[in-house]
Amino acid sequence: LLFRLNKITIKGEEILLNLAKEGKPMMVCVWHGRLLFPSWYIRLKITNLHAIASRHTDAEIMAQILKRWGYGLIRGSTKKGGKAVVQKMAEVFQNGGIVAVTNDGPKGPPRIAKAGSTGLAIKYNVQMITITGSATKYWQLKSWDRFMLPKPFGRINIVVSPPMEINTPPANNEEEVKLLSDFMNHYQDEVDRMSSKIQ
Repeated sequence: LLFRLNKITIKGEEILLNLAKEGKPMMVCVWHGRLLFPSWYIRLKITNLHAIASRHTDAEIMAQILKRWGYGLIRGSTKKGGKAVVQKMAEVFQNGGIVAVTNDGPKGPPRIAKAGSTGLAIKYNVQMITITGSATKYWQLKSWDRFMLPKPFGRINIVVSPPMEINTPPANNEEEVKLLSDFMNHYQDEVDRMSSKIQ
């Protein structure tokens, strides 16, 4: 309902639709604090959707929302139950599916990616994109991730990035964290500027 009461602007939608049309598996990287925007948007355009959903009690509400929106849930994290999670992700990718990953979840620090996603993408030849959003009117929770909820009667902006180019695989975890964090934050800052959240 919150989304229906806002004007919606999408930038880069053709990127998502073209990748899906070509049947290319995708990893959609999102920040925990903006999870609501890409989760709402992608389901309107794409099928064969899955999301990593932590078993942490704090994550249960969002997990149930994702399930209601048609996402297949992969329960756990890359640390807890990691092998099973990675195996399920591999199955989805091999079937040309999409997995959404909250790269700074489940407990932060905010907007700093965890290591592991890039290596998976390289191994399974997966396109890595980020989809994020911002709103001109919003509530921001006092949680570690500063979770954003759009208020009614404003404008919601959503940005779909092109696939991340990985010319040389990261040499170590620190290099991977910087590569993915910088990539995601570039588009997060872009959508925040569109919403005048930052100048």
